[in-house]
Amino acid sequence: MLENPNLDPNEWRPPLLAIVGMGMGKDDLSLKTLAWIERAEVLAGGKRHLESFSEHPARKLTLQPSIEAFFHELESLSAERRTVVLASGDPFFFGIARRLVKRLGRDRIVAFPNVTSVQVLFGRLGEPWDDVRVVSLHGREDPPSRKLAWLREIRSPSKVVFLTDLKHTPAWIAERMLEAGIADRTFIVAEDLGLPSERIHRLSPGEAAQREFSVLNLVAVFPVESEEETETWKPEREAPVMGIAEAGFQHEAGLITKMEVRAVALAHLQLQPDLVLWDLGAGSGSVSIEASRIVPLKQVIAVEKNEKRYLDLLENVKRFRCKEIRAVCGNALEMTDDIPDPDRVFIGGSGGDQGKILEIVAARLRPGGVAVQTAVTMETLAAAVVFWETKPFDLSIVQVQINRSVPIGETLRLEASNPVFVISARRKDRGRNQ
Repeated sequence: MLENPNLDPNEWRPPLLAIVGMGMGKDDLSLKTLAWIERAEVLAGGKRHLESFSEHPARKLTLQPSIEAFFHELESLSAERRTVVLASGDPFFFGIARRLVKRLGRDRIVAFPNVTSVQVLFGRLGEPWDDVRVVSLHGREDPPSRKLAWLREIRSPSKVVFLTDLKHTPAWIAERMLEAGIADRTFIVAEDLGLPSERIHRLSPGEAAQREFSVLNLVAVFPVESEEETETWKPEREAPVMGIAEAGFQHEAGLITKMEVRAVALAHLQLQPDLVLWDLGAGSGSVSIEASRIVPLKQVIAVEKNEKRYLDLLENVKRFRCKEIRAVCGNALEMTDDIPDPDRVFIGGSGGDQGKILEIVAARLRPGGVAVQTAVTMETLAAAVVFWETKPFDLSIVQVQINRSVPIGETLRLEASNPVFVISARRKDRGRNQ
C-alpha cells in the first residue's frame, strides 16, 4: 500500500522532484501548484513554459534537442536543489513523466496533473470524450509492421485524436487517409489551444491535405454518419472482428467460404501488418473482409469475374467499410502490372483455369510469400499438389470436416458439410516476411 505523500511545499526537500502539468498555460495552474513553483530553485521545461515564469529567480533549465543531456543535468540538479519540471497538459498523458519515473524512480517524484489538450478540445466542441481513441504520432518512428496501425483506428467507428509533430502534420495525416481511400470523415484541426491565436477548423480530409497549420495543433477525426446509417444495422460495429456468420454477408446461396473454413484458411495465410493480399475468385469477399478486419493490411486485391458476385463483393466492402480492399471485376489471368505483387494469396475459385492461375501466383509472390487455396474435389486437390511439388515451395494440406448442429424434434443432431481441403504453399526463400 502506498504511503500518503507529503504535499506541503514548505516541507519539500531534495532529491524529491515535482512535475507540474501546465494544462493549456499558466492560467490553468492551481494555487497549490503555484506554491510548489514558488519554492523551486530550478525550473525545467520547454522554452514556452519557462517564459511564463521569466521573473522567477530560479535557475532555468531549457529542454534540449538532446533529451539524454537534459535528463542528465536534471538528475544532477534535482539531487541537491528543489526542482520543478513544467510539462504540457497532464505530464502522464503521453508526456515527459513516464520517462522521468523510469529514470529516477517513483520515490523521487511528485506529480501534479492538469487538463490535457484532448479534454480542452472536446470541451470546446461540446462533445463527450470517454470513447475517444488517442494516438500519439509525436516523435514516433514506428517499424514498418506498425506504420498502418493508426489508419486502422480511423477505419473504426470511433472518434480518434492524433498528437502531431513537425513531420506528422495534419496535412500528412489527411494525405495518408486519402491514399488509403478514407475520405468520409470529419477532420478537425485545433490550433494553439489556450492561446489568443486559438482556432478550430472543421474540414474534409481533402481540404486539410491542402492547408498549413500552426505547429501547435491537435487533430481529431470523426466518422460521418447519415440518417440512414443511424437507423439501420451497422455490421462494422456489431460484427465480430473474426468469425462473421455467412448471413452477415450478401452472397449467392451456397457460394461462400463457410465461417469455419474461413478461420482455417486465415490461420494458414499467416497474415502480418502492411502486407498485400490477393483474393482470387473472391465471390462475396468474406475472406478479404475478415482478413482486413483482423490485421492492418497495406492493400487487398479482391478479384471476381462473375458480375453478380462482384456486385455482392462491392456491397460487402461498403457494408463493412473495408477501404483497403480494391474490388476488381475480371479474370485473375488478366492481372496487370499496375497491381502490386502479393505477400499472401487466397484462391477461393479458379473457374477452370487453376494451372494458369497458380503459375501467375508462383511467379509474382514476394519472398516469403504464402498461397492458400481451398478445394472441394479430389481433382482440384491432385492438380494443386502436382503443381506445387515442382516449385520451390513448402506444401501442406489440411482437410476440414464441419458438422453443425440442427434441430431434430426437441433435441439436436449433427449435420455434415462436404469436406474441404486447405492447401498451403510457402515460398522457401522466406525473406523479409519472417
